[in-house]
Amino acid sequence: MVNQAYPSLNDIEPSWADIAVTATVSGGALLDMSDIAALKWSRKVEVGKRYGASGGRVMARTTGQGDQEASGSFYRSGMRKLIKGLMELAPTRGNQVIISLVSFDLVIQHTPPGESEIYQVKIKGCRYLGDADDMKEGNDADKVELTLNPIEIVNIIGGKEVVLL
Repeated sequence: MVNQAYPSLNDIEPSWADIAVTATVSGGALLDMSDIAALKWSRKVEVGKRYGASGGRVMARTTGQGDQEASGSFYRSGMRKLIKGLMELAPTRGNQVIISLVSFDLVIQHTPPGESEIYQVKIKGCRYLGDADDMKEGNDADKVELTLNPIEIVNIIGGKEVVLL
C-alpha cells in the first residue's frame, strides 16, 4: 500500500492574494478595505454543565452562549478610510467625533483560481474599540492593530448564514 501521509493534491486553496474585504457602515457607506494586512477572528460557544448526584460526571449541558472576537492589522491608509466612514454617522461631543459607537459589518470573500464558489465570512455588528501602534525604523509600511468588537460571526454557504449558536 502506498504511503498516503503526503498525498498529491490537485485542489487549490484560497490565499490572501485571493481576498476581497468590504466594510458596510450601519446606515452609511460601503467601503473597499483593500488596505488590510491581516484579519483575525474567533468564535466559540460556552456551555454550562449540570452534575447532580452523579459522582462528578456531567449529566446535561445548557445550549450555552456565543462569544465572538475580532481584530485586524490595518495599513494606516485603511484605518483612515474606516475612520472617515465611521465619522459620517458618529455622534459628536463638542469638537469630538465618537466613532466607537458606530457599528459596521466586515465581509471577507475568497475565490480560489479555477473555482466559481465564493468562500464568504461576515463579521457582523463590529465596533471600533481600540487601536495600537508599534512604529519602528525601516522600510515596512505603517500598520495599526485594531480591536473590533463583533456581535456575530457567520460563514455564508449557499446563501445561508452558518452560526455556532
